[in-house]
Amino acid sequence: EVIPDGFYLVGDTENGQLDFQEAVITNVRKVTHIAPPDDEGNIIDVPVVKDGIILVPAKTLGLCCSVTGGTYVTTTEVYPDSPRATEEICNEAQVAAITGALDYVLSQEK
Repeated sequence: EVIPDGFYLVGDTENGQLDFQEAVITNVRKVTHIAPPDDEGNIIDVPVVKDGIILVPAKTLGLCCSVTGGTYVTTTEVYPDSPRATEEICNEAQVAAITGALDYVLSQEK
């Protein structure tokens, strides 16, 4: 299986929250590249639903994002072995994911 080159999100098919996922991707894009789909439109054999976003049955698969049952959840994926990324860029991408997520959630509270 090919390791995706870039940052991507794995959301839950039962709770996609695509606006939330897109807000995270938008913020991450400021610091690193987003993983493109393969020739069949997939990332890790799962169809891309929006740029850098795939949805899977998270609870069934035991993914981290299914543990809390929260409204706004996702699993982030980024690999430092990309020729276009470093460990520092990967760390910055994770921080950008968190701040993008928090900014989105706070905007929904208004």
